[in-house]
Amino acid sequence: MHRVKRKKRSISEFSASLVTLKRQIVKNKVLFLMALSIMVWYAIFRYVPYYWNLIAFKDYSWKLGFSGSPWVGFENFRIVLNDPEFLRVFRNTLIISGGKVLIGFPFPIILAIFLNEVFQKNMRKSIQTIIFLPYFISWVIYASIMIAMLSPTAGLINMFIKSLGGKPIYFLASEEWFRSILVISEITKNSGYFTVLFMAALSGVDPQIYEASIVDGANMFQRIRHINLPGIYSVIAIVFIVRLGQLFMVGFEQVYALYNPMVYSVGDIIETFVYRQGIVGGRFDYTTAVNLFGTMIGFTLVLITNTVMKKLTGHGLW
Repeated sequence: MHRVKRKKRSISEFSASLVTLKRQIVKNKVLFLMALSIMVWYAIFRYVPYYWNLIAFKDYSWKLGFSGSPWVGFENFRIVLNDPEFLRVFRNTLIISGGKVLIGFPFPIILAIFLNEVFQKNMRKSIQTIIFLPYFISWVIYASIMIAMLSPTAGLINMFIKSLGGKPIYFLASEEWFRSILVISEITKNSGYFTVLFMAALSGVDPQIYEASIVDGANMFQRIRHINLPGIYSVIAIVFIVRLGQLFMVGFEQVYALYNPMVYSVGDIIETFVYRQGIVGGRFDYTTAVNLFGTMIGFTLVLITNTVMKKLTGHGLW
């Protein structure tokens, strides 16, 4: 009897939810239409392509087609893990992406706290706008600016080096400098976006807490440690988890626009490797396995990082 009542209650609650949803759709039909278009885009370009990841488990031939190509199981993954070229690319990806996370992740947090503590509101907004602008520039244009500035003959950086009596450096053809250039250009281009994100989180901290801490005699560093950082822990945790999940997504546009064959040994990453071997070379099954391998590692990192961050800060993606 109790189960029947609970079942009827569940059905009635579900019916009430449907009625509420219909009312919301009628009331906000324009917003729902906009959301529907986004969902359709994601379904077509994000979820439907997952089906074609099965190519990684086939000996794919364009003559036989997707369904006609023979199934080989994990053979492509075995080839990937025994390929010295892939291991080199895998190492490059870890080093470059790891540098971007270790150096590039805390940078906007520090910058956001600095702006929040040092500058007045009007000045703060002006600086936010200035540092946010590079984010809207495409990597093609930004790479062109970098190439011009780092030119060994007429580049601004090398002109400064020569004025000090040094020899010009061909940064973009140097195995010693190329990875550093990638990390620095990533920070200078995208840090403004994350800085604005963290400053928005800081603006949500109750100003009365600041006033109370000042009355109690707390200095700037104590306010940062005990008010600012705890106030944005949730945003820090989410951004960090997402960044680690994208560890093997270094940035195809950035690397492809800046690198050249002289720095393949240190600058070639999984994304550019997949492009050359898959799109240009036609090894679709092999490169699908490469990409799927990196994706699964990223997914595993998200699960692990989310669990660790939940225990450390109490915040996570779920």
